Amino acid sequence: MKKPIVLAILDGYGHLNKNKGNAIFNAKTPCMDMLIKEYPNLLLQASGKYVGLPEGQIGNSEVGHLNIGAGRIVYTGLSLINKDIEEDNFKNNKVLNEAFEFVKKNNSTLHIMGLLSPGGVHSNQLHIFKIIEAASKNNLIPVVHIFGDGRDVEPKSIKNYITSLNDVLKTYGGKIGTISGRFYAMDRDKRFERTELAYKTLLGDNNNFYEDALNYIDSQYDQNITDEFLVPATKKDSSVYIKDNDAIIFANFRPDRARQLSHLFIGSQLYQEKPYKSLNNIYFATMMNYEGIEPSGVLYPTVVLKNTIGEIFEKNNIKQLRIAETEKYAHVTFFMDGGAEISFKNEDKILIPSPKVTTYDLAPNMSAIEITDKLLTVVDQYDAVILNYANADMVGHTGDYQKTVESIECLDKQIERLYKKVKELNGTLFITADHGNAEEMIDDNGNKITKHTTNPVPFIITDKNIKLNDVDANLSNIAPTILEYMNIDIPSEMTSKSLLKK
Repeated sequence: MKKPIVLAILDGYGHLNKNKGNAIFNAKTPCMDMLIKEYPNLLLQASGKYVGLPEGQIGNSEVGHLNIGAGRIVYTGLSLINKDIEEDNFKNNKVLNEAFEFVKKNNSTLHIMGLLSPGGVHSNQLHIFKIIEAASKNNLIPVVHIFGDGRDVEPKSIKNYITSLNDVLKTYGGKIGTISGRFYAMDRDKRFERTELAYKTLLGDNNNFYEDALNYIDSQYDQNITDEFLVPATKKDSSVYIKDNDAIIFANFRPDRARQLSHLFIGSQLYQEKPYKSLNNIYFATMMNYEGIEPSGVLYPTVVLKNTIGEIFEKNNIKQLRIAETEKYAHVTFFMDGGAEISFKNEDKILIPSPKVTTYDLAPNMSAIEITDKLLTVVDQYDAVILNYANADMVGHTGDYQKTVESIECLDKQIERLYKKVKELNGTLFITADHGNAEEMIDDNGNKITKHTTNPVPFIITDKNIKLNDVDANLSNIAPTILEYMNIDIPSEMTSKSLLKK
């Protein structure tokens, strides 16, 4: 077996045959250009039905890494929940109704909090609307706490979503309690000063008040503050505060940006931080499992996937390494392992800290150089390595086109260093991405695009002795391809096919 086998996931590195607003096309990428010219490669679908999402839905890092590691199309939260809604079963959800009964028993308030957006990456506002509808059928009037998106959707789009929410509230009853940008409420990089401000706001202890949600958004826009960065604010109405004996439903289904806020409500072993004030006797439900968080109930518990690529490596005594920076570490570990916190006997994990900056256009190299520096010193100790470079995605999300071009050029230099080292060791480098982003940053009207895309992603294998099947391939074909390349039996659970041509 050739070794090491190195799978490099270039987060947010999509393919688009268009140069306007394409930070990848317009960056100087001599290494990637050479690899595509010299080695077998094809494009993989990384969105919609090809990764277990609804038709046309943009891909994301969680789903991308799940499908890459699983070797099968993984139907995730959004698809499962939408299916229940379509079949009119959502209102019968056991945990949802437990929350309702808790409120009735305690004569308290039902709170719904989550990202108000149709983006489908962390949440879908339809789910919030359906919780409101189900609550109404139980004679409950909920308070909704909304988190601004502006990242997986247009930067200034929340007024449309608030208008839709107001229509639902007018029909079924309820009111908006607080507003926070996801920058605060959904931080995942242990910036607890952000999370704490959102938490204080939810409990009514932030002195930033508003009277009308839409007017508040206008006032934020006047200060050039977009949806992602909306300063947490509370409605001037004490009945909207979250208090002892209340029930809270966290409507986000993706866990990574929901854990810190959940920790402040109910505690966990994940973080040392303590909330400024704790609540007593609350029912805290989450839409799906947030690893490391133990809520009162989970509406849609995660099914742990068996025989993922990491598990198969372990069963075959393959010494493996996972390495990424903070922003994407969970993706090459937890999500790559099928949504489970696993440590294999023959596995090492290396976490490289992400730069401590407000937004990554201020540090477009991110920690790509440091990841590569570390990897070059240890790669010869492993049979298989899975790594993630975050640049194209995280800098792309800022909407700063020029800084994203810079980040891609830095990334290309790191790929070149890695390629040369792997070649020197007589190994093989597999290069792909989990979804698109940086290839489509400016629309036809000249507006910034900060969200993911539905574009395909590259898949390159640095071995001229193999050929690839030119089929309608997707991310789930990667693991079977790597296993066949390594002469390892593909488990029956991996229902997607290898792309190696016989």
